Amino acid sequence: RIFLQDIKKPDRDDWENGLTAMECALCLERSVSQSLLELHKLATEKNDPHLCDFIETHYLNEQVEAIKELGDHITNLRKMGAPGSGMAEYLFDKHTLGHSES
Repeated sequence: RIFLQDIKKPDRDDWENGLTAMECALCLERSVSQSLLELHKLATEKNDPHLCDFIETHYLNEQVEAIKELGDHITNLRKMGAPGSGMAEYLFDKHTLGHSES
């Protein structure tokens, strides 16, 4: 039997700056990754190789890549002077995320 739970809104509504938003996104990605690892462990305990393979193939690598990318973005923002510098966020957005005003 499957029990679905409500998806709650984030604890925060005010994202102060891009660095804070990235840090919150990183925490969320880590939480999702931990949940996937727990599901993988349960599938292993219940001897379900198909679910294990599915999680490994479609989710775990993507989670690792997303966590690495967010971590790199956070490091770059801090090196550029965020959150104290609005220019740092502007340049990060323009050059790293590929947004332009053209």
